[in-house]
Amino acid sequence: MQLFFRSLILLIGMIAYGHAAEEAAKTATGQAPKPTTEQSDNTVKAQTDKAAPKQADNAAAQKTGKPKLITKPLPEMAMGSPKAPVVIINYSSLTCSHCAHFHTVVLPKIEDKYIKPGYVRIIFRDFPGDQLSLNAHRLAWSKGELKYLDFVKLLYSTQEKWLTAADPAMALKSIVLQNGVTPKQYETCLKDQELLDKIIQVRLEGQKKYNITATPTIIINAKIYPRAFTFEEFEGIVKPLLASTLAKDKKQLAQGKSKEAIKVVSEQKEPLTENKKDIIKVSEEMNDTPGEEKNDKKEEPIKISQEKKAEDKAKKE
Repeated sequence: MQLFFRSLILLIGMIAYGHAAEEAAKTATGQAPKPTTEQSDNTVKAQTDKAAPKQADNAAAQKTGKPKLITKPLPEMAMGSPKAPVVIINYSSLTCSHCAHFHTVVLPKIEDKYIKPGYVRIIFRDFPGDQLSLNAHRLAWSKGELKYLDFVKLLYSTQEKWLTAADPAMALKSIVLQNGVTPKQYETCLKDQELLDKIIQVRLEGQKKYNITATPTIIINAKIYPRAFTFEEFEGIVKPLLASTLAKDKKQLAQGKSKEAIKVVSEQKEPLTENKKDIIKVSEEMNDTPGEEKNDKKEEPIKISQEKKAEDKAKKE
């Protein structure tokens, strides 16, 4: 029986090794690996297949001894403090109407109440679902990472205009050309295969890690919500996560107001005390002379009275 199990384990190991060797051989010959179920979207699959020549180049580089080039991933685009207690990751598509509503209606309220005070940090990640959204996401990067969030805001705020046009691609082109992108930048951006690969990589990583099947998908402190929120729904989720932080800030605010009130009262009392001292001093100086006059006047009638008594006594004698 033990021999049987050992043989079975050995057979499984050999099969696994054979599959690994087959995949390695395909990579070496420049063949693209079979797409996984996570790459089932036809558009993304078609774009992924374009990467096959690059794999062949990498295999050739390995044969010639040249180092394989590793491109950097897209930079993380975010709003809010890195120290915020609540971290949100937002996977969205620029052709998704629910994503547009979240960005144009809900996000500004979140920014004012939670992001600016330092309670929330939100990270934006591209998750295109069709060719038009792939183009839109590439064009959002056309002016670099410093302008990325501005272009995402622009494309969501004008989404209905270019998405419902008779020719959405031309309408999209018109929007970006009217907002600082030159015709040359436009053409260069849409031909940038490396940028396209990076955007698709972000999508594939999101599918693999969070099992994303729809946009928007919002992850709040590692919990996945595959839908958009109203602002009230967002607060219902976030407030419990911020309960201890908000209570601490409220206590510090109360202590700060108390200290400020004490300081103001102290500053008000100090000049009053000095004024009071001055008043007392002046009063004493004014009372010095009148006091002496009163004493002199008081001593004079006493002296006259004593002289009169002595005179009366002499007459009686």
